[in-house]
Order: sequence, then C-alpha cells, then structure tokens
Amino acid sequence: MNMTSTKPQFGYFLLADISGFSSYLTKVELEHAGGILQKLLEGIARKIEPVFRVQGFDIDSVFAFVPKAGIHRFENLYRLVEDTYVEFKGNLTEISSHITCNCAACRDVTSLDLKFMVHYGEYILSSVQNKSVLYGLDPTFVRNRGWKDSVSVSVGWRGYVLFTGPCLANLHVHADKFQGKKFFQDQISMFGSELKSNDT
Repeated sequence: MNMTSTKPQFGYFLLADISGFSSYLTKVELEHAGGILQKLLEGIARKIEPVFRVQGFDIDSVFAFVPKAGIHRFENLYRLVEDTYVEFKGNLTEISSHITCNCAACRDVTSLDLKFMVHYGEYILSSVQNKSVLYGLDPTFVRNRGWKDSVSVSVGWRGYVLFTGPCLANLHVHADKFQGKKFFQDQISMFGSELKSNDT
C-alpha cells in the first residue's frame, strides 16, 4: 500500500444522496436501473465539479469536497445546490418519458429524489494506491449519512439540503437568521430547507 499523509486542512464536504433508491431497486429491472443510476450520478458530478472535487461514489450518492478557499459566498453555494437539484429532477422526467422504453425502471424513476448535506471541518488528504483518500471525523460524519435520521423522524422531506452550524458560521451566516428548520445529529447542529423544482 502506497500512502502519503499530508498536514490537516479545512474545507467543505458535500454529499448528494439519492432518496428512495433502495426501494426503487426492489421493484424494477436491475439491468436498466444500473444505467439509470450511472446517468444520474454522472449528472450530479458534472454539475458540482466546477466548485467541488468529486472524491467518490457511494452506490447511490456522490461525495465531494473543496478546500476552504474554494467557497467565499453562501449564496453561491446554495445556488449550486439548487441548480444541481433542478437538473437532477429534469433528468428524472427525461428518463421517465423516454419513448422507446416502457420498463418499470424507466417509468418509475420519478419516485426518486435528492438530498444534500454540506459541512465544514478538518480533514487530511492522503493517497492509497495512487487514489486520493479523505480522512477525518468531519468527512466521516457526512458520509455515514446518520444525519438522515434526524430529518426523517421530524419532517416528510425527500428532497432537501442540510447545512451544518460550522458551515454556516464559516460563511458568516447567522444560524438564527437562516430560514430553515433546525436538526441535531452527533451534537452537530444542522439547518435544513426543502428543495423544489418546477416539476414538483
């Protein structure tokens, strides 16, 4: 194993997680579902890559990060999330209306949705077998997706974005002025907003 550690850095971590994919898989043709998932994940990655560096794909999600200097304004970050969501929903509509295929995988794809977590914290960027790897409690918090539980037990959102307290604070956004609902997970405060597109 070839691994080269570097000094700790600070940055933003983003996870875009497709809602409802596990239940979707139980009802559709697997051979078509795989191609659909690939298209959706690649579309998310392309949309966020001008700002974020995609670090990996976790079956039905995209994990990405950017060093602290890569984001200066909260408004731009929020707009990126919104634009990515709208494009994702548009891709679902396009797939479901594909005129040459009427399989369940294509027909029922609009049952999927998309949620985002954006966090700020410390990480170490290393290399394992010539592939970059992110280490740290903060990126782990984002990737383990335990934060979904706090949302599912209190609101009925399927498409939404969560910003953690550290993320808002580093972008000089006062949490008490953020127009969203407050959640907690692992002693980290999170502030969420439901996402909508023209199709929802």
